[in-house]
Amino acid sequence: MRKSDYDPSLLQELDQLDLPAAPLDAAEWDRVLSAARGQVNAARPCRRTPRRALHWVRYTAAAAAACFVVLGSVNFANPALAESLPLVGNLFSWINRADDTRLRSEQLNQYAQTVEQTAESAGGPYAITLGQIYRDEDWMRLSLVLTVKDDSLAGFDTIRADAGGSMPADTADASGALVLENGGVILEEGSGWFTRQDDHTFVMGLNYPLFLYEEWDGPLSGETVTMYLHGLVACNVEVLEEETHEWGGSYQHLEYHDETPLEGDYTLTFTIPEPGTEGIRTFIGPKEESGVTLHSLTATPAAAKLDIQVSADGNIQPRLTTEDGTLLKPERGEGQHVDENDSNSDYRWIYYFDTVPEDCRNVTVTVYNIVDYEKPDGYEVLAEFTVPLS
Repeated sequence: MRKSDYDPSLLQELDQLDLPAAPLDAAEWDRVLSAARGQVNAARPCRRTPRRALHWVRYTAAAAAACFVVLGSVNFANPALAESLPLVGNLFSWINRADDTRLRSEQLNQYAQTVEQTAESAGGPYAITLGQIYRDEDWMRLSLVLTVKDDSLAGFDTIRADAGGSMPADTADASGALVLENGGVILEEGSGWFTRQDDHTFVMGLNYPLFLYEEWDGPLSGETVTMYLHGLVACNVEVLEEETHEWGGSYQHLEYHDETPLEGDYTLTFTIPEPGTEGIRTFIGPKEESGVTLHSLTATPAAAKLDIQVSADGNIQPRLTTEDGTLLKPERGEGQHVDENDSNSDYRWIYYFDTVPEDCRNVTVTVYNIVDYEKPDGYEVLAEFTVPLS
């Protein structure tokens, strides 16, 4: 195995995991394999070229759910109705206050589309609103708000739905998954839960990496999808152990208290919008230094996207820094050889980070070569670029 074909940080994470006391049975193996497959699409099998992926792992509860309701296709941008719904116009601001918000962005409220419909449970105290949708060329972000008429959720800080902590054998049954009309499944990236805003209001953000699916299945704009949220549990969460790695990875050991299951399922049907074009700033290269080529840096209202090329022998880690010295939180990295038939050819990487604030005009891209993740001095700077966004 070549040094460039594995990620030492991944091996370290795997080495620290506790092994099960007993071998997995057949049903558990099915669940593990389904989780690893990531996408079920019987209509169009995929032919994927070899690529190397790097994920910053976060351990949290999964997406939440409540009550059986069906919404029709979503229509957007009804200002009058938006003003009448609680928090709908600024849901992303509340979601960003959660400790584990993914792809944190302060300007999403300005560019997200507001959804017209609120669903109420038949005879129950709950209402859930698909509040906002933002879509760029790569990601789709949804905000949801759960409201309750009575005081039954007072005292709880979280509403989660994790199906007992495991992925179902059929990924279409996963809470938060988007099911296409042709049977294909778009899985949420990571996990989400409703967090408490007050005794009667809980908010949640979900993120979907549409670029992973459009690359093989074609454009998703205009496709009708159905989201199933189920297994709702109100609870309080205690963080027993938490660790954040210098290079972006994190680990959490959580314990749930006062768990109170809430009956029912929740179903949403809506249409994936076209990618937004407003609020996007870019730097187009190439710009080269010490064998590193910066091809582009794009900042949308949802994320910062870095496109770089490096030698196949390097074990690199990039960082993005704003003008005031703020590090942008890394989200995901994925790459492949420039020549898929030559394992010695350069690697082309796409990295995603929290987006660049709108008042930041220049971003510094620092590319490190990692020799040893565990040593304070186990890295060296390969290249550094300060580039304007316009």
